[in-house]
Amino acid sequence: MPDRSRASAFLAPASARIVKHRGRWHRWRPIGRRRPSQRASVVMYTSDTPQKMGLRDRALMRYRIWQHHLQHRRKLRAYELPGFYRRAKQRDVEGLAIRGGSWTVGDFLPEGFEAYVRLPNPFWKVVPPNTAGAVGFEPGGGEGTEGHWAKPIRNDEVAQANGLRMTHDARWGAICGAHDGHFADSPDQVWSWAPHECNIEPFVAETLFRLLANESGRNDRCLCGQWEGGSRWDTDVLLVTRGWTYFVWRARLRDVAAWLQRPDSSERNEHIPHIIWPTDRNWCLATLYSGHSNYLAGTRTMIDAVLSSELEAYGVALTDRAH
Repeated sequence: MPDRSRASAFLAPASARIVKHRGRWHRWRPIGRRRPSQRASVVMYTSDTPQKMGLRDRALMRYRIWQHHLQHRRKLRAYELPGFYRRAKQRDVEGLAIRGGSWTVGDFLPEGFEAYVRLPNPFWKVVPPNTAGAVGFEPGGGEGTEGHWAKPIRNDEVAQANGLRMTHDARWGAICGAHDGHFADSPDQVWSWAPHECNIEPFVAETLFRLLANESGRNDRCLCGQWEGGSRWDTDVLLVTRGWTYFVWRARLRDVAAWLQRPDSSERNEHIPHIIWPTDRNWCLATLYSGHSNYLAGTRTMIDAVLSSELEAYGVALTDRAH
């Protein structure tokens, strides 16, 4: 036996190694070179007295290591993602072609669908708390929104109030009249705050996902991607497009829909998917990270249903400018 006071590890015959770990000495062999008869002969050293680990001790040690890793994964998942997300596989994103030019609709949605539609986020108007349709904004919900109640205002209503017309490619800043940044220039205007960026409003998600559920049928499995910039959705499965790279996870559509229908909060907004498509790929929904609109691709029948619903929606093409 070597002098352990002078070295913490040394090479022994038959490629074995005696190493010191946390005050104990262990006989170590590479797993690929270990003989079957030697797997039950793990030797641990306490002080200078060799002791063999019994089957019970080895099983207990492995169980504790497994419990430690399980708890660690649960903590990471609880911190980073809602619990209904599951690991995706790289083959899940194969064949999804998104090749459009920079900041066009085709930069966010794939080719090959019959129709495409734009769902612009609404403006907001400060109102008394008892106003019908008013939504409370919690402290920290955004600059100038603390302690206020507001109701959504459609883009076409804002445009009409300023003698303008809302079109499929109109920017909110071109139809809103006088404004100072994201705020109206006067309290007499029909709106108070500009549309939210990177968001699908809960009341929009409620109607939209009811329509999408009719297209998905019994198979409500879907894939969700979030742009890698600033995201904590870190995973090995990526959807890489010309301008964007997304971290991709699996989920049930009903769980994603329920999450997006929750009231606005920092937790909800942090985990909004920037792209959603079902496993049958009948449709695809994109929420622009630095934009004020959502874009949907699908069948002609489904897009017509969205256009005829109470949602504010405008038909677009892949070559149109995204906003």
